[in-house]
Amino acid sequence: MKLSVLIRNLNQATELEICLKSLKHQVTDFAYEVVVVDNESDDNSVQIAKYYECKIINLSRKEFTYGKALNIGIQNCEGEFILNLSSHVTLLSQNFLQQIPELFSDPTIAGLKFTNVSNSSLTHKAFIKGNTLINWETEHGDINNIWLHGIVNNCSVIRKTVWQQIAFNEKLFYSEDKVWAYHVLKAGYSIKIHIPLFYQYNKAMTRQQIISKRAMEEAAYILFTKKSHKNYPTGFNAQIKYVLKQLQIFYLRVTTHWQTQKIVKSVIKSQLNNFNIEESVK
Repeated sequence: MKLSVLIRNLNQATELEICLKSLKHQVTDFAYEVVVVDNESDDNSVQIAKYYECKIINLSRKEFTYGKALNIGIQNCEGEFILNLSSHVTLLSQNFLQQIPELFSDPTIAGLKFTNVSNSSLTHKAFIKGNTLINWETEHGDINNIWLHGIVNNCSVIRKTVWQQIAFNEKLFYSEDKVWAYHVLKAGYSIKIHIPLFYQYNKAMTRQQIISKRAMEEAAYILFTKKSHKNYPTGFNAQIKYVLKQLQIFYLRVTTHWQTQKIVKSVIKSQLNNFNIEESVK
């Protein structure tokens, strides 16, 4: 089998069904399977997966890590290539799956990283650059570059034979995809990025969930690289600069609001007589 689609899920029945519907609309000239690794969902996720004829693998919450969920799922996949998806992902074109095998024409390619449309910068790069190969040399062995350009397991494909050599680290609490990319590139493989195949990541998060996600990403980066990430520096001077920057942003937002409000009032006053509802409606 050419392709397996692997979806990780925990209590995301609605999102999972949307994801599976987007897969149902795919047009391919080859057979593929859909495998769902379910993390003891309490909702009707499993029933939905069965309805869409998915192969279901159960993983207890006690055993869960992102790496373990991926490894167990891939062990049960028959495809030559594995499309790793989050249940929050919607594929945005009907020929998404069809194009995957040909993107692996070079045997040194270990993975593909697709484009999240919520990131306008990446969307532009996908159209302008398209299908860009990175390897240990292009990234200069720099973990910062690899962390930025490596695969993201909410929508990426990996070659199963490479995974058989370098599996995902099951001990890591986060960023198992970035660490995998580092070791794969170091082993002499390449990853294709800026691919003009697009998806939407639909997970709505509370403020606290966003904070937690950012903190986990930052902690994983620091532990692996032994460096503080530029987005969240921890030194005292850096903290002062951050506070001052936020005060400046707040000031600009307030003054923008006041200036906009002033213009709105002025326009309404000058144009009031030109907007007559009775004359406009016919």
